[in-house]
Amino acid sequence: MTVENFPESESNGVKFCPYYFQQIKDGCGEKMKIISWNCNGGFRNKFQALEKFNADIWIIQESESPDYLKEKNIFIPANNHLWCGDKAFKGMSIFSFHGFTLRMADFFSPEFKYVLPTVVSSPRGEECSVTGIWASKVKGNPDWDYIGQMCVFMERYSRFFTPSMIMIGDFNSNMQWNHYHKKEHNYARFLELMSELEMFSAYHEINHIKHGHESLPTSYYHRDAARGFHIDYAFMGRQNISTLKNFSIEGKEWLKFSDHMPLVLETENE
Repeated sequence: MTVENFPESESNGVKFCPYYFQQIKDGCGEKMKIISWNCNGGFRNKFQALEKFNADIWIIQESESPDYLKEKNIFIPANNHLWCGDKAFKGMSIFSFHGFTLRMADFFSPEFKYVLPTVVSSPRGEECSVTGIWASKVKGNPDWDYIGQMCVFMERYSRFFTPSMIMIGDFNSNMQWNHYHKKEHNYARFLELMSELEMFSAYHEINHIKHGHESLPTSYYHRDAARGFHIDYAFMGRQNISTLKNFSIEGKEWLKFSDHMPLVLETENE
Protein backbone atom coordinates (compact mmCIF):
# COMPACT_ATOMS: atom_id res chain seq x y z
CA MET A 1 0.00 0.00 0.00
CA THR A 2 1.17 3.51 -0.71
CA VAL A 3 0.14 7.01 0.23
CA GLU A 4 -2.05 8.37 -2.53
CA ASN A 5 -0.91 11.86 -3.41
CA PHE A 6 -3.98 13.61 -4.79
CA PRO A 7 -3.43 16.53 -7.18
CA GLU A 8 -4.25 19.84 -5.55
CA SER A 9 -6.39 22.70 -6.83
CA GLU A 10 -6.59 26.17 -5.40
CA SER A 11 -9.47 28.53 -4.54
CA ASN A 12 -9.04 31.77 -2.63
CA GLY A 13 -5.62 30.62 -1.45
CA VAL A 14 -6.98 27.39 0.06
CA LYS A 15 -5.58 24.18 -1.34
CA PHE A 16 -7.86 21.19 -1.63
CA CYS A 17 -8.26 17.90 -3.43
CA PRO A 18 -10.70 17.44 -6.33
CA TYR A 19 -14.01 15.76 -5.57
CA TYR A 20 -16.58 13.94 -7.63
CA PHE A 21 -20.38 14.02 -7.74
CA GLN A 22 -21.39 10.43 -7.13
CA GLN A 23 -24.30 8.70 -5.45
CA ILE A 24 -23.49 7.37 -1.97
CA LYS A 25 -24.51 3.75 -1.35
CA ASP A 26 -25.12 4.51 2.31
CA GLY A 27 -24.14 2.21 5.16
CA CYS A 28 -20.78 0.55 5.92
CA GLY A 29 -21.89 -2.88 7.06
CA GLU A 30 -18.40 -3.99 7.96
CA LYS A 31 -16.67 -3.54 11.27
CA MET A 32 -14.66 -0.31 11.17
CA LYS A 33 -12.32 1.37 13.63
CA ILE A 34 -11.82 5.13 13.48
CA ILE A 35 -9.31 7.21 15.39
CA SER A 36 -9.41 11.00 15.55
CA TRP A 37 -6.49 12.98 16.93
CA ASN A 38 -5.27 16.55 16.86
CA CYS A 39 -1.57 15.74 16.71
CA ASN A 40 -0.45 19.31 17.57
CA GLY A 41 1.67 19.41 14.41
CA GLY A 42 4.63 17.33 13.28
CA PHE A 43 2.57 14.25 12.47
CA ARG A 44 5.46 12.90 10.40
CA ASN A 45 7.28 12.31 13.69
CA LYS A 46 4.30 10.89 15.59
CA PHE A 47 2.22 8.67 13.30
CA GLN A 48 3.91 5.49 14.52
CA ALA A 49 2.19 6.00 17.88
CA LEU A 50 -1.18 5.29 16.23
CA GLU A 51 -0.19 2.01 14.63
CA LYS A 52 -0.94 0.00 17.77
CA PHE A 53 -4.65 0.78 17.38
CA ASN A 54 -4.80 -0.99 14.02
CA ALA A 55 -7.49 1.50 12.96
CA ASP A 56 -9.05 1.57 9.50
CA ILE A 57 -9.52 5.34 9.35
CA TRP A 58 -7.25 8.03 10.82
CA ILE A 59 -8.64 11.57 11.14
CA ILE A 60 -5.74 13.85 11.97
CA GLN A 61 -5.93 17.57 12.70
CA GLU A 62 -2.83 19.79 12.33
CA SER A 63 -1.19 17.30 9.97
CA GLU A 64 0.93 17.68 6.85
CA SER A 65 -0.21 17.45 3.23
CA PRO A 66 0.71 14.46 1.02
CA ASP A 67 3.17 16.60 -0.94
CA TYR A 68 4.83 17.85 2.23
CA LEU A 69 5.27 14.30 3.54
CA LYS A 70 6.71 13.24 0.21
CA GLU A 71 9.22 16.12 0.28
CA LYS A 72 10.31 14.97 3.74
CA ASN A 73 10.62 11.35 2.55
CA ILE A 74 7.93 10.20 4.98
CA PHE A 75 6.00 7.07 4.01
CA ILE A 76 2.71 6.27 5.72
CA PRO A 77 1.34 2.95 4.39
CA ALA A 78 -2.21 4.15 3.76
CA ASN A 79 -4.58 3.24 0.92
CA ASN A 80 -5.57 6.91 0.62
CA HIS A 81 -4.62 10.24 2.16
CA LEU A 82 -7.04 13.15 1.68
CA TRP A 83 -6.00 16.56 2.96
CA CYS A 84 -7.24 20.16 2.98
CA GLY A 85 -5.87 23.41 4.34
CA ASP A 86 -3.85 26.48 3.40
CA LYS A 87 -0.51 25.58 5.03
CA ALA A 88 1.18 22.41 3.81
CA PHE A 89 2.69 21.68 7.22
CA LYS A 90 -0.58 21.97 9.16
CA GLY A 91 -3.99 21.01 7.80
CA MET A 92 -6.75 18.41 8.02
CA SER A 93 -6.01 14.81 6.96
CA ILE A 94 -7.97 11.59 6.64
CA PHE A 95 -6.12 8.32 5.96
CA SER A 96 -7.60 4.91 5.11
CA PHE A 97 -6.12 1.44 5.67
CA HIS A 98 -6.96 -2.29 5.46
CA GLY A 99 -8.83 -2.16 2.16
CA PHE A 100 -10.96 0.87 3.06
CA THR A 101 -10.82 3.69 0.51
CA LEU A 102 -11.77 7.38 0.49
CA ARG A 103 -13.13 9.96 -1.87
CA MET A 104 -14.06 13.57 -1.24
CA ALA A 105 -17.79 14.10 -0.67
CA ASP A 106 -19.75 16.21 -3.14
CA PHE A 107 -20.35 19.02 -0.67
CA PHE A 108 -16.74 19.72 0.23
CA SER A 109 -16.20 23.51 0.23
CA PRO A 110 -12.77 25.17 0.48
CA GLU A 111 -14.51 28.02 2.32
CA PHE A 112 -14.50 25.69 5.34
CA LYS A 113 -10.82 24.97 5.00
CA TYR A 114 -10.50 22.42 7.84
CA VAL A 115 -13.82 20.60 7.38
CA LEU A 116 -13.21 17.48 5.32
CA PRO A 117 -16.33 15.49 4.29
CA THR A 118 -15.54 12.12 2.73
CA VAL A 119 -17.17 8.94 1.51
CA VAL A 120 -15.59 5.81 2.99
CA SER A 121 -15.86 2.58 0.99
CA SER A 122 -15.40 -0.72 2.80
CA PRO A 123 -13.49 -3.67 1.30
CA ARG A 124 -16.79 -5.19 0.16
CA GLY A 125 -17.98 -1.96 -1.48
CA GLU A 126 -20.38 -0.55 1.10
CA GLU A 127 -20.19 3.16 1.79
CA CYS A 128 -20.67 5.56 4.67
CA SER A 129 -20.04 9.26 5.26
CA VAL A 130 -17.27 10.49 7.56
CA THR A 131 -16.50 14.19 8.06
CA GLY A 132 -13.29 15.22 9.79
CA ILE A 133 -13.36 18.46 11.78
CA TRP A 134 -10.78 20.96 12.94
CA ALA A 135 -12.76 24.02 14.05
CA SER A 136 -10.17 26.78 14.39
CA LYS A 137 -10.11 30.56 14.47
CA VAL A 138 -11.07 32.25 11.20
CA LYS A 139 -8.94 35.28 10.36
CA GLY A 140 -11.02 38.40 9.71
CA ASN A 141 -14.35 36.76 10.59
CA PRO A 142 -14.77 36.29 14.36
CA ASP A 143 -18.38 35.15 13.93
CA TRP A 144 -16.94 32.02 12.29
CA ASP A 145 -14.39 31.29 15.02
CA TYR A 146 -14.52 27.76 16.39
CA ILE A 147 -18.13 26.55 16.72
CA GLY A 148 -19.41 29.49 14.66
CA GLN A 149 -18.10 28.01 11.42
CA MET A 150 -19.64 24.65 12.29
CA CYS A 151 -23.08 26.24 12.68
CA VAL A 152 -22.74 27.85 9.26
CA PHE A 153 -21.50 24.59 7.75
CA MET A 154 -24.51 22.74 9.15
CA GLU A 155 -26.95 25.38 7.96
CA ARG A 156 -25.58 25.12 4.42
CA TYR A 157 -24.76 21.46 3.99
CA SER A 158 -26.68 19.30 6.47
CA ARG A 159 -29.13 18.42 3.69
CA PHE A 160 -26.37 16.28 2.20
CA PHE A 161 -25.89 14.21 5.35
CA THR A 162 -26.73 10.52 5.12
CA PRO A 163 -28.00 8.32 8.00
CA SER A 164 -24.52 6.79 8.35
CA MET A 165 -22.77 10.16 8.80
CA ILE A 166 -20.05 10.33 11.45
CA MET A 167 -18.81 13.85 12.19
CA ILE A 168 -15.71 13.61 14.32
CA GLY A 169 -12.75 15.71 15.37
CA ASP A 170 -11.57 18.78 17.23
CA PHE A 171 -14.52 21.18 17.58
CA ASN A 172 -12.62 23.51 19.93
CA SER A 173 -15.79 24.27 21.87
CA ASN A 174 -17.88 23.34 24.87
CA MET A 175 -21.16 24.45 26.40
CA GLN A 176 -19.27 26.27 29.17
CA TRP A 177 -18.11 28.81 26.56
CA ASN A 178 -21.54 29.19 24.97
CA HIS A 179 -21.90 32.82 26.08
CA TYR A 180 -18.78 33.87 24.17
CA HIS A 181 -20.56 33.42 20.85
CA LYS A 182 -23.63 35.05 19.35
CA LYS A 183 -26.74 32.94 19.93
CA GLU A 184 -27.15 32.41 16.18
CA HIS A 185 -23.85 30.53 16.06
CA ASN A 186 -23.02 29.31 19.55
CA TYR A 187 -22.56 25.81 20.93
CA ALA A 188 -26.22 25.48 21.93
CA ARG A 189 -27.26 26.36 18.39
CA PHE A 190 -24.85 23.77 16.98
CA LEU A 191 -26.35 21.08 19.22
CA GLU A 192 -29.81 22.14 18.08
CA LEU A 193 -28.79 21.76 14.43
CA MET A 194 -27.34 18.31 15.14
CA SER A 195 -30.44 17.27 17.07
CA GLU A 196 -32.63 18.20 14.10
CA LEU A 197 -30.72 15.51 12.18
CA GLU A 198 -30.98 13.13 15.16
CA MET A 199 -27.20 13.22 15.52
CA PHE A 200 -25.67 13.23 19.00
CA SER A 201 -22.28 13.06 20.72
CA ALA A 202 -21.28 9.43 21.33
CA TYR A 203 -19.54 10.29 24.61
CA HIS A 204 -22.56 12.09 26.03
CA GLU A 205 -25.09 9.50 24.89
CA ILE A 206 -23.13 6.51 26.17
CA ASN A 207 -22.32 8.11 29.53
CA HIS A 208 -25.64 9.98 29.98
CA ILE A 209 -23.81 13.26 30.56
CA LYS A 210 -25.06 16.74 29.71
CA HIS A 211 -22.92 18.99 27.57
CA GLY A 212 -20.76 21.19 29.77
CA HIS A 213 -20.64 18.58 32.58
CA GLU A 214 -17.98 16.27 31.16
CA SER A 215 -15.66 14.51 33.59
CA LEU A 216 -13.13 13.29 31.02
CA PRO A 217 -11.02 15.87 29.13
CA THR A 218 -10.03 15.43 25.51
CA SER A 219 -7.48 18.26 25.55
CA TYR A 220 -5.14 19.91 28.05
CA TYR A 221 -4.34 23.58 27.56
CA HIS A 222 -0.62 23.98 26.78
CA ARG A 223 -0.27 20.31 27.85
CA ASP A 224 -0.98 21.29 31.46
CA ALA A 225 -2.50 18.20 33.10
CA ALA A 226 -4.41 20.44 35.53
CA ARG A 227 -6.21 22.34 32.74
CA GLY A 228 -8.29 19.77 30.91
CA PHE A 229 -11.25 20.49 28.63
CA HIS A 230 -13.68 18.38 26.63
CA ILE A 231 -13.58 19.80 23.09
CA ASP A 232 -13.27 16.77 20.77
CA TYR A 233 -16.41 14.90 19.76
CA ALA A 234 -17.87 12.15 17.60
CA PHE A 235 -21.41 12.94 16.44
CA MET A 236 -23.54 10.25 14.84
CA GLY A 237 -27.08 8.89 14.75
CA ARG A 238 -28.45 7.65 18.08
CA GLN A 239 -29.21 4.22 16.66
CA ASN A 240 -25.64 3.94 15.38
CA ILE A 241 -24.30 4.99 18.79
CA SER A 242 -26.30 2.21 20.44
CA THR A 243 -24.56 -0.40 18.29
CA LEU A 244 -20.99 0.82 18.82
CA LYS A 245 -18.58 -1.87 19.96
CA ASN A 246 -16.30 0.71 21.56
CA PHE A 247 -15.90 4.43 22.13
CA SER A 248 -12.99 5.64 24.21
CA ILE A 249 -10.80 8.66 24.94
CA GLU A 250 -7.11 8.01 25.51
CA GLY A 251 -5.36 9.26 28.64
CA LYS A 252 -2.72 11.75 29.74
CA GLU A 253 0.16 9.58 28.55
CA TRP A 254 -0.49 11.18 25.14
CA LEU A 255 0.62 14.57 26.46
CA LYS A 256 4.16 13.69 25.39
CA PHE A 257 2.87 13.91 21.80
CA SER A 258 0.09 16.50 21.84
CA ASP A 259 -2.30 18.63 23.88
CA HIS A 260 -5.18 16.45 22.56
CA MET A 261 -6.03 12.85 23.37
CA PRO A 262 -7.08 10.44 20.59
CA LEU A 263 -10.74 9.45 20.27
CA VAL A 264 -11.23 5.79 19.29
CA LEU A 265 -14.52 4.60 17.82
CA GLU A 266 -15.30 1.07 16.66
CA THR A 267 -18.48 0.02 14.85
CA GLU A 268 -19.97 -3.47 14.91
CA ASN A 269 -20.79 -5.62 11.89
CA GLU A 270 -24.40 -5.37 10.79
